[in-house]
Amino acid sequence: MLQNNSLLAQLKQQIRETTPRAEGVIKATEKGFGFLETDSGESYFVPPPAMKQVLHGDRVEAVIHENGDKKSVEPEKLIEAGLDRFVARVQKREGRLAVVPDHPSIRNVLKARIKNSLDEDSIADGDWVVARLVRHPLKENDRGFFSQIDELVAKADDPAVPWRVTLARHALEQECPDAGS
Repeated sequence: MLQNNSLLAQLKQQIRETTPRAEGVIKATEKGFGFLETDSGESYFVPPPAMKQVLHGDRVEAVIHENGDKKSVEPEKLIEAGLDRFVARVQKREGRLAVVPDHPSIRNVLKARIKNSLDEDSIADGDWVVARLVRHPLKENDRGFFSQIDELVAKADDPAVPWRVTLARHALEQECPDAGS
């Protein structure tokens, strides 16, 4: 009865247009909640369940919910991902591959796969890699975060880890250039 009903579609559109919204950048906290900071300087609370759909630095459009004098937002649409190419540590749990971005405000464990040209057996738990975010829960047809490991930066026990991670973070060559002797 209510399927394909033009009045129902019109009502939904009207509700969508009158719902207050805000656009801004997500700022995550260590406690699991976050804030949406708008360009005008306003700040809205993002509850922990809603934070599971976003990462620190994401630019999103969100629906504003008012509960008394408190305002919170629920992210609805991703405008720009705050994470694209990143350095991360590998986690292998029960045969599944995941990465944890090397960022102080991002502690999410992201499911991962390995680029076809790499061998999964060569990557172990704790290794440092360069990865790309390929799926985001707020993108259309994506249900969760998913990343692809593009290169191995350093093994977990490599003494040059800090050097190699810094070079990889800035997309610089890992090898020293010739001194031109």
